[in-house]
Amino acid sequence: MRFYLVDRITQIEHGASIEGIKAWTLSENYFEQHFPGYPVVPGTLLIESMAQILGYLGEISYEKEFCDTKGVYVLLTIIHRAKFRDYVIPGDQCILKGRLKSLDKNRCSGSAEVYVNKKRMAEAELSFIIIQQHMLPPNKYISKRDEYNHILTQERQRGT
Repeated sequence: MRFYLVDRITQIEHGASIEGIKAWTLSENYFEQHFPGYPVVPGTLLIESMAQILGYLGEISYEKEFCDTKGVYVLLTIIHRAKFRDYVIPGDQCILKGRLKSLDKNRCSGSAEVYVNKKRMAEAELSFIIIQQHMLPPNKYISKRDEYNHILTQERQRGT
């Protein structure tokens, strides 16, 4: 199973900040076991959603800062601090916010927060390593991930 835990990027400022949306639906299979009769979003998935949005900011900021067109990938290495303030439940639409604190050729770090109805639900400080695409072993999921990242940032065209 592959988890994509950001539905849309809504704002981005290279090298600084990012904002996106994740809507949690009851149809997700993990709600059957977490917890029967009282479904809540697992804390690990909230951390992963924060890591995905902050990691995306790290990648595009790296490419702009260091003029790298070959592609890089960030991998979460450290969760320095995480705090869960309240439960996120099915039906909640989360606003994910991330801020980049540092970026160099090998790593990046920052902080991320999850909000529901302007109430802060969770927060974390995260660190990542940066890996050049050509250094990765062959991986069939990379093209899917790149396709997903493209969809995340597309402007939606709706019929009128």
